[in-house]
Amino acid sequence: MRGLSVWLIALLVAFVATVQIRSQAEVERSLVGVDATSLAFLIDDLHSANDTLASEKADLTRLRASLQSGQTGAADQALTDEAQRLRAIEGLVPVQGPGVVMQIDARGLTALDLEDALNNFMAAHAEAIDVNDHRVVTGVAVEQTSEGVTIGGAVVAAPWTLSVIGDSARLAQVAELMSQQLRADRRVRTATYRTVTDVVISSVISEKPFVYAIPS
Repeated sequence: MRGLSVWLIALLVAFVATVQIRSQAEVERSLVGVDATSLAFLIDDLHSANDTLASEKADLTRLRASLQSGQTGAADQALTDEAQRLRAIEGLVPVQGPGVVMQIDARGLTALDLEDALNNFMAAHAEAIDVNDHRVVTGVAVEQTSEGVTIGGAVVAAPWTLSVIGDSARLAQVAELMSQQLRADRRVRTATYRTVTDVVISSVISEKPFVYAIPS
């Protein structure tokens, strides 16, 4: 019986080691061909994700303490703040805060180029983005049409001005890397950015009415 237990433990250890080696090999294969910029974004995104989770945990802990305190109006205020935050995320209200403003003057850039820029900023945890006075949030389509690049069906002609709110230092790092890459593109005339202490985004997205869901 003892010999069987030892054999089972040895088999389990071998299995775990095999899975770990295969997982490591799979990760290494997935990183083959990844450029240094993308790899830097992946590493930075991992660190920032951990920071974000820690911050959200602290916020939820404070919110729970506030609700449990039983103070008059604490729950109402918490719900109001959360509703306003969600409206900002959905692009339903104007917002302002620290961030960067990036300007790209180019001919021939496509919707894919703009999507790359937007995805890079989103990966850097941008909280709000505007392109030429058009709000960009999750679900807003960036498409290539015969008339040019469109955001939510509206044409956004070059030059592009990207206003981004979030962690200024992190966004500036992303903007610097993208500027360097864009300047090496023959289609791009200029690609610059600046850090702004108070970026104002006034553009909003029209709230979609409920069509199928009705109060019960």
